[in-house]
Amino acid sequence: MKKLILILIFSIILISFASTQQQSLGPVKQNDCIQIIQTCSDCTYNNISRVLYPNKTVVLSNVAMTKDDTYYNYTFCNTSTLGNYIVNGYGDLGGTKTSWTYDFEVTPTGFILETSESILYIIILIVTFLLFLAFLYPAITLPYSNKTNEDGSITRITKTKYLKLLSAWFAYGFFMWFLQTLNGISSSFIKLTYLSNFITGIFTYSQLFSVGITFLILTIIFVEIWKDIILSNTIKRHGKAFMDGRLQ
Repeated sequence: MKKLILILIFSIILISFASTQQQSLGPVKQNDCIQIIQTCSDCTYNNISRVLYPNKTVVLSNVAMTKDDTYYNYTFCNTSTLGNYIVNGYGDLGGTKTSWTYDFEVTPTGFILETSESILYIIILIVTFLLFLAFLYPAITLPYSNKTNEDGSITRITKTKYLKLLSAWFAYGFFMWFLQTLNGISSSFIKLTYLSNFITGIFTYSQLFSVGITFLILTIIFVEIWKDIILSNTIKRHGKAFMDGRLQ
């Protein structure tokens, strides 16, 4: 009876050892190092028997973990391949060789989107795209030039040119936001790596052009304001104006 009780107690300890170990180390960013850890209060060693790539090939085998009292650690840096890695190891719990296993996910960003986060990203993606279209439409359709007569004279200054320029500026900004959101979604899914790289390339070039586009639009606005002030003063004096300034 005593032997049976001892066996049951020892079995519970073994089960506790197996069940309390970390089953997953969580996500890690591609090409970053990850700390493979293990804890055991009465082990004299813990070794890693295998680390498997996502395609199940062996990337690491039979290495000893560094011991710090009850804490064991190994720094693993071969994370260039995206996907799920499996870590197998063993320690001498209570003097008995006991195996353990867990995994970790290598992603482009170091994050894995939860369902709620994915829904939020999709909502933001749709909203930013609709806002992009909402500003793109007036940027294309609004008139830019001042109203002219048959002789080429200007009798009315068109103010919609400024709304057209600002709409183009906002449309570009929301397009950037749309690309960034789309890139965040695609980067969180391993199967969309090539799409993510493509979107990242577009987003990077768009960022490079953003400063120039902003400077260009603001410059055009200030130039148009200056020109319209001159034309407006000419119209007040003569009832009309010409772009070549002949009535000034």
